[in-house]
Amino acid sequence: MVDYRILLDIYKDAENWLEASQNKSKLKQWATDFDPKFFNELKSHNEEDATTLLIEYLKGLYLSDKNNIAEYKKFIESEFKSKFKEACDALEMLTGKPLYRQDFTVYLTTFPRGPYNYDNGELWVAIGWYDPIRNFMHELLHFQTIYYWRNKVPAVINMTGDEFEILKESLTVVLDESLEPLIKSPDKGYEQHREIRVKLHEYWIKNKNFDSLIKQGVKILNESKNN
Repeated sequence: MVDYRILLDIYKDAENWLEASQNKSKLKQWATDFDPKFFNELKSHNEEDATTLLIEYLKGLYLSDKNNIAEYKKFIESEFKSKFKEACDALEMLTGKPLYRQDFTVYLTTFPRGPYNYDNGELWVAIGWYDPIRNFMHELLHFQTIYYWRNKVPAVINMTGDEFEILKESLTVVLDESLEPLIKSPDKGYEQHREIRVKLHEYWIKNKNFDSLIKQGVKILNESKNN
């Protein structure tokens, strides 16, 4: 039986903040809603000292925002209680494969970034995100893609890391309006992947076969590279 845990772990939360502060390519985007000075301070420390600073910061944040955090935890627990099994069944149907594992951990985070750990079946959901089941299905779709295709299918194994990242993120077009009301709105992905997502969604509507969709995605990326 597939199971899950929803946890607010201050160290896992701090881990998300710390990784965000070290990601130079996206720091400016993420920092717009926060104090850039705080991120600069984190970057000026080594990992151990930055973690200590973050833990103290988060202790204060958990106190000042305790009502909002409690309300969101109650909300996400309700969403998972009523929709988790349906979401898992839907992912097996979409990918045509059984779930790659039977247990998942959802960490609540106070930073608007949703990393994941494939090996441990872990994902982070930011407090305030309104469609946590879609967030879960998005990451679980990544997990399925990694397990069944990235690690086993030669055409996908041979892709570069950047190419697979584009493919992996673009495949979430399958989380579309046909899944409502399980999800509240379709997964829109990233703007830089819009062109391939449009092509893949058109293909998906006609075929509804995830293995074939991946082959089509590989083909599109190869054609783009060759041109």
